[in-house]
Amino acid sequence: MSYTIDLLSIQTPEHLRSGQENQTRFDCGEFEINIFETFQSSTKVKITYEGLSISSMIRGYKTVHTKDAEQFKFMPGSSLVLPEGETIFADFPEADEKNPVQCATILISKESIEKQLEFLNQNYPEGENWSLDFSNFHFNNNSGLVRAFSELLQVATQEQPNIALSDLLLKSLLIRIIESQKEHIQAKNPILVNSQLHAIKNFIKGNLGQTLNTEILMRIGNCSKSKLHRMFEAYCGKTPGTYILEERMVNARNLLLQTDSNISDVAYKTGFSSLSYFVKQFKAFHNCTPGDFIKKFGK
Repeated sequence: MSYTIDLLSIQTPEHLRSGQENQTRFDCGEFEINIFETFQSSTKVKITYEGLSISSMIRGYKTVHTKDAEQFKFMPGSSLVLPEGETIFADFPEADEKNPVQCATILISKESIEKQLEFLNQNYPEGENWSLDFSNFHFNNNSGLVRAFSELLQVATQEQPNIALSDLLLKSLLIRIIESQKEHIQAKNPILVNSQLHAIKNFIKGNLGQTLNTEILMRIGNCSKSKLHRMFEAYCGKTPGTYILEERMVNARNLLLQTDSNISDVAYKTGFSSLSYFVKQFKAFHNCTPGDFIKKFGK
């Protein structure tokens, strides 16, 4: 499962929303955070940074092309770590003024990142080698990474950012990134993946607008009710019902960001027969109503 970074309001003033990418920079001492926003469909945009980059997609997506001819969709719920001077190319096929692509990128010099990792290795060895895995540069976020990145963004975007706190939060984020990279490698290893749970989670993602209950999931996973709950508790840390609700809420958020979105239609597409119940659950999950969400982050 991947987790998405908290949405940010659009940073670029409306009269500047043109061209390939607009950049808003926040100084955090030894590193900086940039919010890149794209309001125009484009292809083969060259991207290279002076310094190591840590990026997480916030809204929309871009198709990334690497120097090794690898191609993948960089979407919310995933992160990208590139060494200094690495060049990639990106397509923004669906970006426009009403559906911008928004990405948060941390830029830090090679010397500074080495100093951060050296601090972790010296003070928290515990048999752990704190290092970034550039062979596993595109990976899914876990919940800890999202919390750390979201908190760092919140501090950095304040009018008077706290440099000391930003430095501590960066260390926390690096730990979460290293953890996420290792979890991502494990998830790709078929020996370690529970095939029953994998089938159930794929079914849930593909059928969020349909009825999803314990009996259906038991049939898809070919397992008993007790085993179903044990698998979710052990590998997801939550019940099947909570997992389904969270997936529906993330899907609802993405649907509401689309042009001409309709709250009633989104409720139906995400499996809610009652609009009032959908609004109640959405508010509990996102701390605002669907209408307020659209006003703040939508069109």
